[in-house]
Amino acid sequence: MRFSRWLIALLALLMLASACTTSEGDDSATADDNATTDEGDDGSEPSDDGDDDGSEPSDDGSEPAPTDAPDETTAPDGTDAPAELTASWTGVTEDTIRIGISMLDFPDLIETGLSTQGWGDQLLVWDTFVAALNERGGINGRQVEIIKEYYSPLGTDSAEAVCLSLTADNEVFAVIGGFLGPAEDANVCVAGRQETILIGGRHNEERLSQANAPWYESGSNRERRLASFLTLLDAEGMMEGRKIAVIGGLQAEVEYERAPALLAEFGIEPVLTVLNDAPDGDIPAQDATWDVLGEAVRSSGADTVLVIGSTSGNIRGIARAGLDVEIWNVDADGLGSLGESVTTDMADGVITINSMNNDEALATDALAQECVATFNAANPDIEVLPQADLLEGEEEWHRSVIAYCRWLMTFEIIATAAGPDLTHESFAAAAESLGDFALPGQPFNSLGPDKPDANDSFRLSVFSADAADDGLIIPLTDIADATP
Repeated sequence: MRFSRWLIALLALLMLASACTTSEGDDSATADDNATTDEGDDGSEPSDDGDDDGSEPSDDGSEPAPTDAPDETTAPDGTDAPAELTASWTGVTEDTIRIGISMLDFPDLIETGLSTQGWGDQLLVWDTFVAALNERGGINGRQVEIIKEYYSPLGTDSAEAVCLSLTADNEVFAVIGGFLGPAEDANVCVAGRQETILIGGRHNEERLSQANAPWYESGSNRERRLASFLTLLDAEGMMEGRKIAVIGGLQAEVEYERAPALLAEFGIEPVLTVLNDAPDGDIPAQDATWDVLGEAVRSSGADTVLVIGSTSGNIRGIARAGLDVEIWNVDADGLGSLGESVTTDMADGVITINSMNNDEALATDALAQECVATFNAANPDIEVLPQADLLEGEEEWHRSVIAYCRWLMTFEIIATAAGPDLTHESFAAAAESLGDFALPGQPFNSLGPDKPDANDSFRLSVFSADAADDGLIIPLTDIADATP
């Protein structure tokens, strides 16, 4: 069954990355670890026999005594001489690395009713973390410059324009943030057509096949989350005997199509599979679609609905249809940003897979706390409150502070490990050889040749309507390393 298209904005971040102070014990490489040296002239005169050993000739014709002149690759203090920094790639000079930043246009989302509040002054958050990075030396001696642009996630037109502005007009080395929600397809503009490194966005197998530049998420892609979600559900004994209807959304069509095969690995054949493609932005049409779809789910005998994409529209449709089913939702991001069309009661009890939520990260995660401390030191008049302490309509500073810190830190770790000769090739080689590393709110991360999404930190959680005024996703299990 294939229904008309609707995609309410799938917002909120995971993923993805951002920068604050890198702590001691971080797995990222230092500049010294990666430095290379050019052959240099130590200023000595060559000897008559053609052997230039840097020594002065003796008056009696005997072999000259060696001087204390340093080796060509040795600095005066005896340490390895730093490699010469060059304009190694587009957006990289001897002194700077220019990166582009893409940010959600929250005033537009609030005006259209797709979000109830913003994430504070996003420009200020980015400026703060980049200034802190540059103050501690930048990346391998280069200062970081940023070009910042807002985009609307409602379709791809705005995102495509931002892509071209950052990559073609400003010729950045990398874009951080990418595009979310219905604008996700525009990520291919950055990593594909414009051949520019991307940290963020949302990729899947189809989009990655179009990439001509390194593309990494600090979060996790839906394909990996779906497989991990089912594994965690099975580990808790929640899969046995289930009659599952699979409902997909257009943005997650690839993962939706994979779901039957993944369920088969646990001995389950879906009783119904439907891709819901109701008109984009048309809530009445979405609801009309579910008037039909609700009867299909009821007739199938499903006791569980696995939602893959279009979180808000599908959860609202299930509630309006009065279905007595348990809802499993792959996208914790969408569940955390339901918009005004979905009440907390509609989402109460929805099971999802996620990492540490921001409230927990603020309370327990050292790197997240370090991000907040960096921001507060530069902006003492702004209080970064946990979600549970926010009043209705208050700006969600914690989202931008932790997410942007995570994204920039991801870029910093990889670019630092890439060494002074910063190119696409050295960046990709560094990412694929990092090993395990930590990010704010994500204790377990890894990248590799076949793993472009970093986050390995997963657990089962549930949406509780009573945990906060706007509801809250609370943990059911402990965080586990999904890629030990």
